[in-house]
Amino acid sequence: MDLIQSAWMIRDLGQPVSAINLEEDSIIAGGWDGALKEWNGDGDLLWSVECSDRIESILRVEDFVVVTAGLHISCVKDGEILWSNALEGSADLLAFHNSEIVATSSVYDIEHGDFMESAIWKFTTDGEQTDVSRMDERPWFIHSDEQLLLGLGRPKCGLIIDGAHKNLPVDSPVTCGLAGRKNILFGHANGAITSHVGEEIANEGVAVESLVCVEKGFVAALESGKLVARKPDSTLIWTASGNQITTQVSSFDDMHWSGRANALSGSVEVRDSSGEVVVTAQTSRPRVSDSSQNRISFGFEDGQILVWEKGLFSRRINQEKGEENTRKSALAAKLRSLRN
Repeated sequence: MDLIQSAWMIRDLGQPVSAINLEEDSIIAGGWDGALKEWNGDGDLLWSVECSDRIESILRVEDFVVVTAGLHISCVKDGEILWSNALEGSADLLAFHNSEIVATSSVYDIEHGDFMESAIWKFTTDGEQTDVSRMDERPWFIHSDEQLLLGLGRPKCGLIIDGAHKNLPVDSPVTCGLAGRKNILFGHANGAITSHVGEEIANEGVAVESLVCVEKGFVAALESGKLVARKPDSTLIWTASGNQITTQVSSFDDMHWSGRANALSGSVEVRDSSGEVVVTAQTSRPRVSDSSQNRISFGFEDGQILVWEKGLFSRRINQEKGEENTRKSALAAKLRSLRN
């Protein structure tokens, strides 16, 4: 099966893709140089706008599209930038909490080789700043439901929950997070995987770069290039090693999709729930990915955006299986005739 040819839609952003937000009826993509575009569910371009710098995060709030772009947070509607506010340092993460837009920023000190100061900003949808709180730690994960939760790097590590600090079971910087169906998980620089209720679920011994939810549990992508799938009780399901993992996502009847990179080239690997490779393709370096109920999208270094649709993908897989069974039957019949 040709994974690229089985894509439902292929579009070109014109620059390396740095952020993707996928829904069933549209996809928004942001680029390394500030391009921001939206296509509808049929693949038609709805609008295009140029932001100030690289798009880091994309957040949909009602009819607005909010992005962190370089040093700024910007709000776009129908291809028009309604407002843009400069933050202190790079603008990073976004969330919508208690009817306010929450953004994080961080200042990187080249001399010390670390982030020296961060801030949490709150804005109305009209762009009015309502609050800012500063701290030494950089947030690496943000999640909003009844509470606003942020996972922190050094020196404090741990969490901030509605403004209050909470320790986690390990004293190691949070590097990523995952809001699952029943739990919120955190990956740490020392390889630990913990939960917001104070459990250490596993320790992989190598820094955890990303976490994604699957039907049976979760998959951790490690700094070493290894994928580790575990059940919620930490029972091992499968592992897979290879080049650096740049992005991962899960959808389509619990299939796991991962992007790997080697220098400027890369690959996309699709695995079933047991970890067996279903199909793989050589690509430009995969940078980001996202999923909705029936679609999966990847953005690449060469500017391409690929979207796969569940129905079409399943038909291609079944067609490939049918052709393989036909080839096996023909080979078996030929062997029988030779024996006779």
